[in-house]
Amino acid sequence: MPVESWFVEKWRDGVTQRLSSNGGYLDGTMVTGENVAGTVKFAVSGGEIVMYKLSGAIEEVRPQGISIDMVPVQASDYTAEATIRNQDTARMSAPYQSEVADAMAKSVRNKRDDLKLDALNTFATVGATTLTDAPSAVVTIGDGSARIDPLVASNAVAQMRGAGGEEECYWAIPYMWFDQLDWYQEFKNKDYQGDKDLPMAKSSLVRLKTWRSVHIIALPDRYFRFGTAAYVKGQANWDDTKYLDTFMWSKKAVGCETFWSKEQMNMREWVGKAGTPILCDVALSGAAIGLLPEAVKRIRMKAIKDIVRPT
Repeated sequence: MPVESWFVEKWRDGVTQRLSSNGGYLDGTMVTGENVAGTVKFAVSGGEIVMYKLSGAIEEVRPQGISIDMVPVQASDYTAEATIRNQDTARMSAPYQSEVADAMAKSVRNKRDDLKLDALNTFATVGATTLTDAPSAVVTIGDGSARIDPLVASNAVAQMRGAGGEEECYWAIPYMWFDQLDWYQEFKNKDYQGDKDLPMAKSSLVRLKTWRSVHIIALPDRYFRFGTAAYVKGQANWDDTKYLDTFMWSKKAVGCETFWSKEQMNMREWVGKAGTPILCDVALSGAAIGLLPEAVKRIRMKAIKDIVRPT
């Protein structure tokens, strides 16, 4: 029995209605690179051209230059599949169809976000050993023993601006941290001032504020998988005896390229299997990598499971 067209269209409708709601929050927050046969290359310039004083006599010129490092990363391919009994296509309810379609689309969008956060964690852990100029290591702010407060963001962004950074900066944190910051009046009174076209700015589920020129994004707990309190699926609360690693970055400090991101699933009969079930699949191909250590900060703070009033 073929896959009915009405069935396919209902799945498409479900995906369309939910694209801006779940996952894909970090799209547009990093620079894109150049694809060369599946390898993404990002150009990183360094060095400084310094003027010198003329003596008044005829003298030799002192030519200078800047360094150009090509940072490559190999793209990886990802897929996810789901099966549905062919016999169920005629009696499956529309809400269930939408739920399955939504779960498949979310897997793609969440993976796009995970690629970016994994790259930040690797960058902070391993460093940028291929760059010609210093610095080559990401600075970690905090030791994991203190609760989050606005001074942490101030310290991080001061270091980034002090290094010469003038770009948009982003900091993804758990909702519990964001709500704790909201008890500080100087933070509570701020509004989001960044690009309104980014997925996170369109989503009603994401809380945003711009503090000290940093766009602070509250994301679901599943994104925070780094540090001793790393998220475990199904957990009820954070373990406040441990810490979380989060990351602040400027847009050009991390590169991310997605060759294809197929959220709308393919549906086809799986010939050779009993009952000829319907096989659904989605796909993604992409890569992310850290580029500028001075414009990335690892912020290590205590994992908190409750909000306290600042004293």
